[in-house]
Amino acid sequence: MDTTPRLALPYLQQNQAQKHVTLNDALRRLDALVQMHVLSAATSGPPASPADGDAYLLPAEPLSADWSIASEGQLAVFQDGAWEFLTPHTGWLVFDAESGALLLFDGSDWTNLSERSFSKLGINTNASDTNRLSVKADAELLTHDDVTPGSGDARKIINKADVSKTASVLFQTGFSGRAEFGLTGSEDFQLKISADGNSWTSALEIANTDGAARFPAGVVHTETGLPVAHYIPSPVAELWRLDTLRLATPRSYTLGGAYGTTLTLSSTQAGEIFGPGMRGNAAVRIWNVTKAPAEPAWIDCDLSATELRVTDAAHVAGWSPGDTLQLGDPSPTGTNSLNMVAIDISGYLASKLGTVFQQKGLMLGFYVSSATGPAGIDVSPDGSTGSATGGNALVDGTRNSISLPVPTVIASPISNSNLLFLREGLTGGASDIGISFLRVLGVYV
Repeated sequence: MDTTPRLALPYLQQNQAQKHVTLNDALRRLDALVQMHVLSAATSGPPASPADGDAYLLPAEPLSADWSIASEGQLAVFQDGAWEFLTPHTGWLVFDAESGALLLFDGSDWTNLSERSFSKLGINTNASDTNRLSVKADAELLTHDDVTPGSGDARKIINKADVSKTASVLFQTGFSGRAEFGLTGSEDFQLKISADGNSWTSALEIANTDGAARFPAGVVHTETGLPVAHYIPSPVAELWRLDTLRLATPRSYTLGGAYGTTLTLSSTQAGEIFGPGMRGNAAVRIWNVTKAPAEPAWIDCDLSATELRVTDAAHVAGWSPGDTLQLGDPSPTGTNSLNMVAIDISGYLASKLGTVFQQKGLMLGFYVSSATGPAGIDVSPDGSTGSATGGNALVDGTRNSISLPVPTVIASPISNSNLLFLREGLTGGASDIGISFLRVLGVYV
């Protein structure tokens, strides 16, 4: 071999004359190739007055003048008054001073290293097959492009394959997840938090269809840490509506018989327990106080003047003719020491709001009348002493209308709603209650 295999540097031969010529030729080639850089990779013809050592990376043909004998991709180096053309080999690197790019020859073409694909990149740490880009630093900066010059915008794009996948930003402590936001398994934006990296709670959900925000974990008051209720104006409906003249609660009735889900009273007094306007909205709790302990059942429909329907036949399976039924809880029933009537509103929630849930409270409208004096209706969160509030008819019994909010805190035993507690009372010499109703105007959630 007369030359080296990689850079084609000429060898000095044994007994060679003029050895300095061969050595100088090798040095010139080294001078061109070591720390290689070119003035341009886009010039197709030689400059008019090149300086010794000037080098160019030849672009696509046609090449002009003294470069016409060369080929695309070769290096043209001006040395000792003439152009020499060097053919690159795989792995050669050259710096293009004109564009500022570092170019790599891959065996067929020169490519910009900054435009090449890397399977992994670690900065101050090792990348892995999972974390192919890994950075260990106190801070990382992403800013807008003011060099190329760019638009002035700065946008980070995280793209996922389909709806069921995840595109998110995850925050960790000691490599254990604590917070995550993004598209996590759906098309809705979510913000989730975790105390241990295993169990997660959704704090915020924003629907991609309409931008509506939901707070599944609720909103709490800063100073107390207590949940804050939100008010939803909702369709007006009657939770309580009785038109029959009657006494105050608690009221007692005699059972004529129990057949399946039908209770028959011994007298035409079904209208004192449940009214037509309540159907589909409410269920009212009654008690068989002949039993020891007293047994409850829930009325959700009036079938006739003597018949009522219960929600579950099993509740009344052991009830017999002659048993005494009471409207108004025995005292005490849990916190209900006021003998108030428990009302389940799951029918209203399902039909008017589309779902049954444990509401935090209700905005109620009252209508109370009497033929004999100021009869009234009170409501309560739980029936406990001192909790009742409401309104009365006027002194002469003329109807009176009021509205007020009431919390609901006791879970219903027959649905996923909270109970409302109500009592009817007689004051100031009134002997009976006339038309009265209780309407829901809105729901606190």
